[in-house]
Amino acid sequence: MSRVSAPAPVRRRHQWCDRLSGSLGERTRALRSRMAAGEESDAGQILLLTLAYALIALSLVLVIASASAVHIERKQLLALADAAALDAADAIDLELFYGSGDEAAGRRPDGVTALVVPLSNSGVRDAAAQHLAGAPSAAGLPGLAILEPTGTADGTTAQVTLGAVVRPPFIPWALVGWSDGIALRVTSSARAG
Repeated sequence: MSRVSAPAPVRRRHQWCDRLSGSLGERTRALRSRMAAGEESDAGQILLLTLAYALIALSLVLVIASASAVHIERKQLLALADAAALDAADAIDLELFYGSGDEAAGRRPDGVTALVVPLSNSGVRDAAAQHLAGAPSAAGLPGLAILEPTGTADGTTAQVTLGAVVRPPFIPWALVGWSDGIALRVTSSARAG
């Protein structure tokens, strides 16, 4: 004979579920009433937050614009140094050139004896100064100067070092330490021949 089991008793909801659902309903009603009453007390807080973010964004834009301006000025100074080095590499020191033929003769990398245009420190410096005096882009760089080591180390390579002081166009709070200007220094070299 088979035994038939009695159906399982239906579990009744616990009393704590009733309390929880009742307290959730009360909390929801209380929150809704506080939100309805407190709409006027929150007015203007979003405006303050928006203004704070706008000031942060504006200061970030000013810092990036100032850094970009300094970078562009450095590139202009480097282009000027390149042009001055090229001009100095073409400058001939006449005393060395018309001196003894042994000093002026040299060898190219392929072993062929060739006439090498001799350079001197004073010739490189003078040629760079003449180039800067005639360059229109030199007028836009305040504090432009020829710095050391300008000259030649081996008699065939002209090396020109220039320096200038750049003032960022916008001086936000982040750049107050550099409000008197940022010193830039670039070096360029060119080979004679």
